[in-house]
Amino acid sequence: MGDIPKMHIQPGQQLLHYKLIEKIGEGGMGVVWKAEDTRLHRNVALKFVPDEKTQDSAVVDRHLREARAASALNHPNICSIYDIGESDGTRFIVMELLEGESLQHRIGGKPMAVDNAIEFTSQIADALEAAHGKGIIHRDIKSSNIFITGHGEAKMLDFGLAKLAAGALDADEKTRTAMEMTAPGAVVGTIAYMSPEQALGKELDARTDIFSLGVVLYEMITGRRAFDGSTSAAVFDAILNRAPTAPVSLNPDVPPELERIINKTLEKDPALRYQSAAGMLADLKRMRRDSSAERVAGGIPVRKSRFGLIAGIVLVAAVAGTLLWQTLDQEAPQAVDAKPASSTGPSIAVLPFTNASGDPAQDYFSDGLAAEIGTELARYRELSVIARGSSALYKGEDVDVREVGAALGARYLLQGSVRKMGDRIRVIVQLSDTTDGRSVWDDRYDRDLNTQDLFDLQDDLTSRVVNEIAGTYGALTRAGLPGARRKPPASMEGYDCVLRVYEYLNVHTPKNHFEARECLETVLETDTDYADGHAWLGYLYGDQYHHRWNEEENSYDSLARAGQHADTAMRLDPTSHVVHGTMALTLYFRGDYERARIESLRTIELNPNDAMWLSLMGLYLIQQEDFENGMPMFRKSMEVNPNPPRWAPMGYFYEHYHYGRYEQALTDARSVQMNGDFRMPMFTAASLGQLGRMEEAVPYLDEMMTYWGRPADELRMELIRRHALAPTMVDHLLEGLTKAGLEY
Repeated sequence: MGDIPKMHIQPGQQLLHYKLIEKIGEGGMGVVWKAEDTRLHRNVALKFVPDEKTQDSAVVDRHLREARAASALNHPNICSIYDIGESDGTRFIVMELLEGESLQHRIGGKPMAVDNAIEFTSQIADALEAAHGKGIIHRDIKSSNIFITGHGEAKMLDFGLAKLAAGALDADEKTRTAMEMTAPGAVVGTIAYMSPEQALGKELDARTDIFSLGVVLYEMITGRRAFDGSTSAAVFDAILNRAPTAPVSLNPDVPPELERIINKTLEKDPALRYQSAAGMLADLKRMRRDSSAERVAGGIPVRKSRFGLIAGIVLVAAVAGTLLWQTLDQEAPQAVDAKPASSTGPSIAVLPFTNASGDPAQDYFSDGLAAEIGTELARYRELSVIARGSSALYKGEDVDVREVGAALGARYLLQGSVRKMGDRIRVIVQLSDTTDGRSVWDDRYDRDLNTQDLFDLQDDLTSRVVNEIAGTYGALTRAGLPGARRKPPASMEGYDCVLRVYEYLNVHTPKNHFEARECLETVLETDTDYADGHAWLGYLYGDQYHHRWNEEENSYDSLARAGQHADTAMRLDPTSHVVHGTMALTLYFRGDYERARIESLRTIELNPNDAMWLSLMGLYLIQQEDFENGMPMFRKSMEVNPNPPRWAPMGYFYEHYHYGRYEQALTDARSVQMNGDFRMPMFTAASLGQLGRMEEAVPYLDEMMTYWGRPADELRMELIRRHALAPTMVDHLLEGLTKAGLEY
């Protein structure tokens, strides 16, 4: 490697499209600056090789390995790597900007609360399982390489010593070579956190990270390191030959089961240790479940701390909002033959809660509350999600839970009623097992009608439902940000507006769109930091641009407003899947397809079972001809919706038409039902044109132009700009329309 110029960086300096703000950290292997990404209008962190290390090719290569290893992963508990940059010979890594403190600083030499320690350990175990699944071994897990954000989420940092495990199949050879630079017998890592095999320079696998995580857990609950000494030799000796002091003797609050888990992670023989991070995580969550059960008296759940709310048990939930475009007219969803969702784990449908107030104007509130609970439940990874579009069919009905379970493919059914009484609210819920119709659990919640109490109610109810199913299915993995809490709006008006958005998603009409948009606009005038409000308002403006609904083109640019609110929401809460989903939509409409694709994938990573976002992100990826990523999302959204929306065949149409399977495309086109929308006859006419059946295509061309209502010459740009179809996809469609007889 040639000489690398020394860095001369200072606040205000511009490196590519990054503007430096201030230095926020410095260590032996890197200097970190806060910077503004002037293209995305968000703050990021830039990590540089220190001045004195820039001539060291090994250090520079380590930085490249760190970027490659971390960028191969997409997990909420792993610090995201956005880019590798170079400006005037200065190399840097562009990273997610984190605000908070290191775990080492949080511990501060004192034992942490046991619940907090378990929560952080669970999050990192989940992250390790994701890394190990990609064949990446971290090799330097320690408290200073774990960051705790202000939202209570743990983030794994510094993949500079990461190594690709032998036999990993999904890495290219260049990446493998870059990551396997450590010579056999070389000792890498931080001594006090090393596994015995790491200290001996042996070949390492995922179990070395599990040992190191056990050392970190020990440190959290005791305030001391498991293996310590006055010299490196003494520490090595302790790791290889001595057992650490029993945790309970240093902290009497340590439960016996937790001590057993720690001892298993610190087994010196890897064969006796946990064989996977998932195994450790399962035991932690099982312990939490059993502990929670012991605190329940007389069937009434005890209020838990924020960190005690999450028991990582899988369960399936109805998702917030039905699938987009479920209907483009003002009718409610119509029942069709149900096909139970495929399931490899537990499944649950949340029916719309009954409005017990007697005021029909409050229907949106009871429906929206059920949707909010469904959104939180849908964060669990291994889910068979029964979409709200299907469960909504049973709204207001006196149902037989066994029949509904069979129709929806749901093992469990959650029903409830909501009564608003002045400044109080009463929610009565019941969880039923659909296999025999028995009631598993029921309870009544009386709360003040304010946003904090409503958010607490959602957390308590979600936690209780999860715990009830835990005994059947054991501990599985929760997606998203287990320790994070969404920030409630400043007033009930903000919460009320989001529930009106759910009403719009359920009944997709210009009237509902206008009411939800105006509601959020009013609330955000005073509650300017309401992240969910900005995210959903950005979504509504994006939909306004897409459908040309309630658009005021002479007054403002709908897409510009969508982008402004998406940017604000991203600044306020970058952990929300709704924020990333809204950002993706605005980027698609702007034509920034690559960034839109990244945001689409991030949306699903944060909430992998929200049927609405699965269908949306999948469909837009398909429209960009990214079938590899889009079709699995789209198919999953359809599989978990026994009563799919009437526009659903659209996703399959695009795939068949793209690959020249015009007969199948024609069948799909004729199955699309979107009243008054020009795309269904357009799809049909294009397919018939490609098949040479011009006479059959004529009435569909006429219908298309009637619904389109504009010159045919404007059709191409409309499909690209307002429907986000790839230009090549549009030209392919126009080719079929031309063959069918369209002149433009």
